[in-house]
Amino acid sequence: MKLIAIGDIHGRNAWKEIIKSTDADKIVFVGDYFDSKDLVLAKEQIDNFNQILALKRNNPNKVVLLFGNHDFHYLSEAGEQYSGFQFGNQYEIKEVLNEAFREKLVQMAYIRNGFLFSHAGVTNTWLTKHGYAGQPLDEFINDLFYFQPQRFRFQAGKNGSSSGDDVTQSPIWVRPESLRTDAVNGFVQVAGHTQQRSLTITDDLVLIDTLRTSGEYLVIENDQPAAVHIG
Repeated sequence: MKLIAIGDIHGRNAWKEIIKSTDADKIVFVGDYFDSKDLVLAKEQIDNFNQILALKRNNPNKVVLLFGNHDFHYLSEAGEQYSGFQFGNQYEIKEVLNEAFREKLVQMAYIRNGFLFSHAGVTNTWLTKHGYAGQPLDEFINDLFYFQPQRFRFQAGKNGSSSGDDVTQSPIWVRPESLRTDAVNGFVQVAGHTQQRSLTITDDLVLIDTLRTSGEYLVIENDQPAAVHIG
């Protein structure tokens, strides 16, 4: 069994090169499809996301689309905007993202063979606050997303961090420093969200927001994670 996980997109189309050269049976995107850091036009970001949605629709059991903070703030239920929010094109972006949300083409968490995938990571503090009681973890998080999406809003804690570096933060916001101190037990977590110079693999945390830096993505084969360069 082979899985590939692709870091934050932000309008980039590098994912096409990745999936073209892979024989993976599962493809996971960790979110942040919008709010380009490379001056990609909004129309191009929308076109790119529509192509990713088409990949999902054509391969519903193979492709997993996770949601990031730069996607969440376009949801009707979000009620807040973060850095990078595209006010001038918000309605067009909201249209495609809210449709994907209603169709449940996107989700917040995915688990496979002891690997827990989310945009930013999952803390015990956040789970406890929102009523987790031992049910299947990914089902709990995804149901919360579909039925009470406001639970994923920015939730500052005692650190008062404006970048989300608090254990109180949701799976679209927590930063690695806080995640390492309070990560949910029993999983190797895979997350994007915080840009890395190169893909980082440790015993219990894999950080893959590297498309803009080292150009790496994650391959997990026979439960062994490895960094692979595009091309």
